[in-house]
Parts: sequence; structure tokens; C-alpha cells
Amino acid sequence: MDDDRVTLTMLEMILSRHKYQVLSAKDGSEALELALKERPDAVISDMLIPKLHGLDLCKKIKQDPDLNQIKVILMTAVYKGVSFKFEAKGCGADHFIEKPIDTNELIAVLYELLGKPSDNRALS
Repeated sequence: MDDDRVTLTMLEMILSRHKYQVLSAKDGSEALELALKERPDAVISDMLIPKLHGLDLCKKIKQDPDLNQIKVILMTAVYKGVSFKFEAKGCGADHFIEKPIDTNELIAVLYELLGKPSDNRALS
């Protein structure tokens, strides 16, 4: 989930190329609704998104007994530094990535969190 269309398109292409089924949302509220409906294996979200901040999206996912098994990867271009990594971990994020996104790192993290990519769905 990213409100920047270029980043969202890039993520969709990269994840699809690595055999992940990709679902996309335009804002945090839509991402939460989609997570409730589709139950993806992972949610990849920018921290600074409209309607529901990425940290709040992560908290809602991790506090919901029906969703808390979903892996959450938060990314940011704005909130950089160790304190934001701790804040992301504090809300339950499984990983934190700074932009610009290193696509090799992202795929490695997904492999680590989810295992075989053809069996998983990611919401970006």
C-alpha cells in the first residue's frame, strides 16, 4: 500500500515477477478493508498514507485476532532512523524498510517471512 502511484506500480511489477499474487489499495482504510476481506499473507505499506497512517494500519492488523498472523512490512522515505524502526516494531511490524526500496532486500524479507512465493498473496 503506497499512495505514490509510481512506487505502487513498481511494487506490483516486482512482486508479480516473483510469483506473488498482488492486491492493491489506494489508502490505509481501503487496505484494512481489503485485509479483512482477502486475508493476505503480507501487507506492505508506506507509513505516510492517507486516511489511516501506516503505523495505525499495522496496529489494527496486529490487534485483530482474525488478522494478526498477517506479516506487515512498513516502508518510509520520511521517517528514517533507528527511533522509527523501534516505533514500527512497537506497533507489531514484522519488518521496516527505508526508501528508496532495495527490491532485493524486499524480496529477501518476503522469502524469509513467507517462504515459497507462489503460495502467498501480498497486499501493497
